[in-house]
Amino acid sequence: MKILNTLSLLGLAIIGSKAMKNISSKELVKDLTIGWSLGNTLDATCFETLDYNKNQIASETCWGNVKTTQELYYKLSDLGFNTFRIPTTWSGHFGNAPDYKINDQWMKRVHEIVDYALNTGGYAILNIHHETWNHAFQRNLESAKKILVAIWKQIAAEFADYDEHLIFEGMNEPRKVGDPAEWNGGDYEGWNFVNEMNDLFVKTIRSTGGNNALRHLMIPTYAACINDGAINNFKFPRGDDKVIVSLHSYSPYNFALNNGAGAVSNFYDGSEIDWAMNTINSNFISKGIPVIIGEFGAMNRNNENDRERWAEYYIKKATSIGVPCVIWDNGYFEGEGERFGLINRSTLQVVFPKLINGLIKGLGNSIKTRTTIRRTTTTTSQSQPTNDNSCFSVNLGYSCCNGCEVAYTDSDGKWGVENGNWCGIKSSCNNTSRICWSEKLGYPCCQNTSSVVYTDNDGNWGVENGNWCGIY
Repeated sequence: MKILNTLSLLGLAIIGSKAMKNISSKELVKDLTIGWSLGNTLDATCFETLDYNKNQIASETCWGNVKTTQELYYKLSDLGFNTFRIPTTWSGHFGNAPDYKINDQWMKRVHEIVDYALNTGGYAILNIHHETWNHAFQRNLESAKKILVAIWKQIAAEFADYDEHLIFEGMNEPRKVGDPAEWNGGDYEGWNFVNEMNDLFVKTIRSTGGNNALRHLMIPTYAACINDGAINNFKFPRGDDKVIVSLHSYSPYNFALNNGAGAVSNFYDGSEIDWAMNTINSNFISKGIPVIIGEFGAMNRNNENDRERWAEYYIKKATSIGVPCVIWDNGYFEGEGERFGLINRSTLQVVFPKLINGLIKGLGNSIKTRTTIRRTTTTTSQSQPTNDNSCFSVNLGYSCCNGCEVAYTDSDGKWGVENGNWCGIKSSCNNTSRICWSEKLGYPCCQNTSSVVYTDNDGNWGVENGNWCGIY
């Protein structure tokens, strides 16, 4: 894979305390490669089992996922992801009318996770997700407008000085829940509701000041779907070049999403993907309207080889028309439900490396080199043993790591995590002059990871900062 180094000098608009690039969304999406969603986490709701008055942040783990960490985002960044969608449900976390005040503890936790994503040097997409007050019925419209304005004004104020790396997504799959029109592309009532809410969302963010005057915003079609009815009746705002259409496409349906009759485990026909991309291209891209596919995926059916082929095909098609995609990861790997897990969030083990490989292969030459930022608590380093096979941690009662991936740094040295246990990084990992087989092929050695993403006849390959590297 050839890696492109792209560095553009763009005019800066200093609006708040951070520099905000005054670029169109068409330009912005060019820097988005492949995305990952923190599914079933901040969007989880457990109204019947949790006392939200006692603990506002317990809902983060109430659907079975672990508490989100900075290390998770560093790992994803090293794998090549540079866009991180953070689905967030605000219901249960805000008060009554007329202020609808968001709980401070919840806002702080959301802010913390947004920072986790941005600390990688990548992009974050923050939204409102599993809400019940914005079901797309006319009877809900006026009350929904009041809540939308109140919630988004608070979110916009919280992040007013953040630059273009933070994107706001107004709604997630707004639709007529429980109605026959829920998933078939909608009807006039639903289309009108979504269009009015989208228009109000954009106006609300623009009115809040700071960098929000130039904030890049995502707005969905009805249910974020690609059905003809939803697209043909979708209203895109004029005169604002920092708005992006948000679409979801789990295609082909029987391979990717269907969990009942008709489901298949083999990927052999890309015609549904072709149709979706052609529809997006003819209705939006060809007209200069940028698009992000905010959700896509193919659930586990013990068919990783097929999912690898599917991922490469899907991403190649999307990349060819300039549409970045964000894969859905709900943290579930087995069972009867929707099995969209990719990475074990406890151990940071990539459960389906071939699937990740398919995503990266699908990007082709579009993946960009970047530097992953790591905030650590490093202080004055103590001297380390000179034996390349030894490490400082043995004297502290911890074994040496087999690999070189750094999870934490303190005054003792660099630490990794393997099999759920802390271990010390060997001094040999600090030797930047080491060589390996991949250098003969024009690729560097992996310096900080031992996670194998792909294996071929040359050897084991890893990914660091979006670049292929050899593991030795």
